[in-house]
Amino acid sequence: MDSTVFTQLSFVVAIVVVVSLIMRALNQPLIMGYIITGVIVGPSFLHLVQDQTASQPFSTIGITLLLFISGLGLNLSVIKSLGRVALTTTLSVMPVIATSVFLLCHFVFRFNLSTSIVLAVALLFSSTIIILKMISDKKEVSRLYGQLALGVLLIEDLVATIAVVAVAVASDPSNFSFQDLGLLLAKAAGLGIGLYVVGRYIMPYAVKSFARTQELLFLFAISWGLLVATVFHMAGFSHEVGALFAGVAIAGLPYATEMAAKLKPLRDFFIVIFFVTLGESFTADSIVSNLLVAHILALMVVVGKPLLIMISLGLQGYTKLTSFKTAIHLSQISEFSIIFITVAAAKGLVDSNTVSLITLVAFITIGISSYLTKHAEAIFRR
Repeated sequence: MDSTVFTQLSFVVAIVVVVSLIMRALNQPLIMGYIITGVIVGPSFLHLVQDQTASQPFSTIGITLLLFISGLGLNLSVIKSLGRVALTTTLSVMPVIATSVFLLCHFVFRFNLSTSIVLAVALLFSSTIIILKMISDKKEVSRLYGQLALGVLLIEDLVATIAVVAVAVASDPSNFSFQDLGLLLAKAAGLGIGLYVVGRYIMPYAVKSFARTQELLFLFAISWGLLVATVFHMAGFSHEVGALFAGVAIAGLPYATEMAAKLKPLRDFFIVIFFVTLGESFTADSIVSNLLVAHILALMVVVGKPLLIMISLGLQGYTKLTSFKTAIHLSQISEFSIIFITVAAAKGLVDSNTVSLITLVAFITIGISSYLTKHAEAIFRR
């Protein structure tokens, strides 16, 4: 059979449509249909995708567009007012989760020290993509719980960046220097100041020229989001963080809503490819060998983390409903957790089985979280 990327993508999209129709008929989250499609077309079943790396650029574009559009809809004044709450909540929950996971992995599951530490860190991060997809589908990005969840995600992204640096240091301590750390902080400050200046003083005049035609406005929006994400990546940060701040930088422009509306259909297509790619990473052997451990770790993420978040937000004076909905939306691990584990495996800190384990935990938690967020109001009443 012809195995070009075009042919593979054609088959994948066709199967996505069929599986999505079945999921809709069963009143199930479509995200689960996308991941199941990935499992179907992956190596354990039909093996239609011969080159799994070919779809990676599509996934990256989808993530970038999702975060860029989310940034376009952010209210900076709200973010500033919720910054303290997000920081307090994140820093009060992370130590408890990390300690619990480490003790469980090291003393119960008998993983070695480095594997236990890496797993403890990997389970700290919630999925920006899943959360923003769920909130944006319900058109509740501007709701208080959505802003709180996004604030926590921003703090987690910062910790995630530090974690990647820590992995590199742990694998080869001789390469670490405070000069490199200072350079990274200087880059972050420079990028932040540069985006503020461009967004505040240059873009209001430049965008007027692009807004004269719909095609130019569409092209400008794509180029700005992808370009800033690329600059952040070249500076040592993630595409996701760059895309989010690219949107925030021009969120105050009168054309921000129009740009977001034009990009959403393109975003939806590429995001589907991302979830399919996630499903492709599963094999039957990895699922069976890690099933018990994965479910126990998933339970800590789906139950333990939301409980801690609810307690933290409750102590800070937020209502039960706001605390509950914020916590429910953070009840999964991130796609970055898989990337983090993969980097750790490449550095020799964990083995390949650990990568399969964390991928399975991601699948379980994303699946459960999709149901929880979809029926959050009904679950809260119960």
